[in-house]
Amino acid sequence: MKYIYQDSTELPVQRDFIEDLKSFIDITAKVIPLENSIIELKCKNKEELHKLNNRIMGMNLFEEKLRILVKKLERDIGAEDLASCTDAILTTCSENLGRKREILDIESRKVESGAAQEYQKIEVKVLEALTPFLISGIYGAEKRFELSSSTNEVSGVMEGSISGVQYYYRLWFAEEPLTVDRLIGNFSLPGWTKAGILRKEEKIKMQDLSDYLVTSLEYDSEKNVRIILENKKSNRKFRIEGGGLNYFVYEDEKEITADKELGARIDISVLAKIPEMVQNYLRTNIRTYSLSKVLLDEEDAVSTNQVFDCLKVVAEQYGVIVNECLAKGHNKEEITIKMEKADGTRTEKYISKAEMYAQLSDIGSEGVEIAEILGMNSRTQIKDSKYLIV
Repeated sequence: MKYIYQDSTELPVQRDFIEDLKSFIDITAKVIPLENSIIELKCKNKEELHKLNNRIMGMNLFEEKLRILVKKLERDIGAEDLASCTDAILTTCSENLGRKREILDIESRKVESGAAQEYQKIEVKVLEALTPFLISGIYGAEKRFELSSSTNEVSGVMEGSISGVQYYYRLWFAEEPLTVDRLIGNFSLPGWTKAGILRKEEKIKMQDLSDYLVTSLEYDSEKNVRIILENKKSNRKFRIEGGGLNYFVYEDEKEITADKELGARIDISVLAKIPEMVQNYLRTNIRTYSLSKVLLDEEDAVSTNQVFDCLKVVAEQYGVIVNECLAKGHNKEEITIKMEKADGTRTEKYISKAEMYAQLSDIGSEGVEIAEILGMNSRTQIKDSKYLIV
């Protein structure tokens, strides 16, 4: 399937942009009220804690002023018999206020503890709402994957980043060991071996690594890879790393590609296909995933209530394509794309500006701001951006 504008030029991302746009609006409608509810709770709890703190400060002030007043009376009268009475008054006051302060301190800790639990419940809901969208819905993000494999499972993490926004996913794959054969297919590397019946001589032999286990795998948006392969006994290990047409191969810590004779036997064209095979594996074998955290400028965006600012970054990316759809479309009140099948059949999909604005404005001022960034306001200046095919 090919995705194109109405003037038949290709979209910068080959995805169903209208569906992604609708998903983004739905996610915004879910997340903004959740974040606002956290902010409201924080304000409410802050006010409650402020009142409790003011009561404690009032007690402290009263105790201090009482001490000054009683001591002044004792000095002014000058009678020797007053010292024990003064001490008794101050001790009684201190004990009584101490008990009350302890009660208020306990109440303050309860408020703080309860508030933290309330925040956490809503923050989990925010992450759950963002989970299905961020993993593939952010255009132009730099992504990095790290996988580890055992005989029981394959799991890993994904890190995405764009314009100060970073997001992290935990990934779980199909429950089967990741072998070289499953990831790459038939695969061999050259190595030195001693052969001969009467006289042992060192010769180069191609070693079939197809049944080796891929114990570690790293991959990024620039199609750089780092793969560690181990045999079943875990006594032989190979490492492949690089990208483009530049690859380095190691057996244990000895570089095979540095050996002129061995290096000459390595088919670089086979290694160059590995990133695409890794990409295919990632695309088709992720079984489940969960969003673990979102950062903005290296701060936790969820706990610091900056998710709205993260959504504005996404809106800027989408706004560029919205602007192109309007510029290259026939109806300036609709965002339209065409979908072309392999046989040349084309269908159109669209969403109206009025529909988008209505949905976003229902959210409140934040939704209106997102709508303006997306280009629903003709005066909005949309920033330039670069894209990577996701």
